[in-house]
Amino acid sequence: MKRRTLLLSPLPFVLSSLVNAKPIEKTETAEIVIIGAGAAGLFAAVAAKENGAGRVVLIEKNPSPFFSSTSYSAGSVNASGTLAQLKHGIQDIDGKEEFTEEILRQGNYENDKALVANYVKNAAPALDWLTEKGVELTPSTNIAFRVKRMHGCDLATGARYVEVLFSEAIRLGVEIWFNTKAIELITEKGNEVLGVQYKRGRSYGNLLAQKGVILCTGGFAGDVNRVDRDIPKFAGLPTFASPSSRGEGLDMATRIGAATHLLDYMGAYAYGFPLDEETRRGLIFRGHVMNLYGSITLNKAGKRFINDDQNSTKVAQFLTSHHERTVYQLATEAQLSDFMKNDPIQVIGWDRTKFNQEKEEGGHFINRVNSLEECASEMGCSFDALKNTIDAYNRSVASGNDGEFGRKFMKGQFLSGPFYLFKCTPVVGITIGGLKVNRQMQVLNEYGEPISKLFAAGEVVGGLHGTSYIGGCSLAGALALGRMVGEQLAKS
Repeated sequence: MKRRTLLLSPLPFVLSSLVNAKPIEKTETAEIVIIGAGAAGLFAAVAAKENGAGRVVLIEKNPSPFFSSTSYSAGSVNASGTLAQLKHGIQDIDGKEEFTEEILRQGNYENDKALVANYVKNAAPALDWLTEKGVELTPSTNIAFRVKRMHGCDLATGARYVEVLFSEAIRLGVEIWFNTKAIELITEKGNEVLGVQYKRGRSYGNLLAQKGVILCTGGFAGDVNRVDRDIPKFAGLPTFASPSSRGEGLDMATRIGAATHLLDYMGAYAYGFPLDEETRRGLIFRGHVMNLYGSITLNKAGKRFINDDQNSTKVAQFLTSHHERTVYQLATEAQLSDFMKNDPIQVIGWDRTKFNQEKEEGGHFINRVNSLEECASEMGCSFDALKNTIDAYNRSVASGNDGEFGRKFMKGQFLSGPFYLFKCTPVVGITIGGLKVNRQMQVLNEYGEPISKLFAAGEVVGGLHGTSYIGGCSLAGALALGRMVGEQLAKS
């Protein structure tokens, strides 16, 4: 791979491999430079200051920290041995080995084991820090875990973490440069990063880093054209990721020779729906959670095809591998009511009023049907096929044994309407692949060597999830590993 290198010059500009060298109007130096003000970047900045760092500068291309994919998320985070678990009577202090195995199993053992170890070790302390700052975390069920290791936060949005971290960063004296776009990494002989070239308005500048640069720039799931090009199996799907997630940090690093892996994998959620076909924006229905209350998953032919308890991303992978883009969920009125009563959010990005409107009026993805005949008509499938599926499933519920798929969360039979039919399609949400890092979160080059003074955390890093994604691990990973690298760099 050809490397694009920016060399420091005694002249007031940087010589680069760009066609036109950018005139540099200002050069400054900080102890630590962080790029990206999402969960990883903000926590890295806060941790650095908490551990005695001098000047910490956080560069963010947007006018606010609330444009990151962190803020677009539902705020679910996974950890073992947290204060929140203890508060709710869940004894999980010794669960880290099991938690590790659960992550590896879900990732088909393609995970970076050292990265998983870093995450598992640092996740609980990171969440406990948030708890101590007033964030109320509540353990919840996730089929991937034996005990409740997934946590929801009090406002059911990742913006809650941004709010707390941003406030703390300001209090500690972190300099946050909004509306400032990182353009290129400044390097010395290709394998030491000295800082970053940035653009603010029409002006260009150099920001040098004494201890290092931390890339926390997220993935590229917000760029649907890039998804179409680089991950063809997800081509054409809508996206839920922040439009700001466009892979610039990944590109800056690879231009100086950084190595990547698993870039052809993404986290897609099976139970989504398109919101705007022109921009290909979509929203995520938390159908995998509704299934915990008894609803079932069906294909276009009106048949069950997978264990309904499966993680939404596993269902999405099955669909795309079988060239399917439509999946249905069927719920009784009691099951849907139970889901709404016990879970604070149904569609990420909608409040309860909006969801109730969709439930009553339809228009996006919910149809209220009075019978299985009407349901089959809406699906465009054979009534006999659907009835056979439902009859067989009802017998499984009655016996307490799902002999076909081994489902555990069976609650309620489908005997008489009304029913609620959810027509869904996979929606891409996060990038699973990314930069290779070592145990110290240093970015590695193509020869497996650390690039001096270049670190990364969050979605820009690949390997934590392997080839499949457990909801809550990406955001928790950003928090835990961002905090880890910020503390580590401050103490180095």
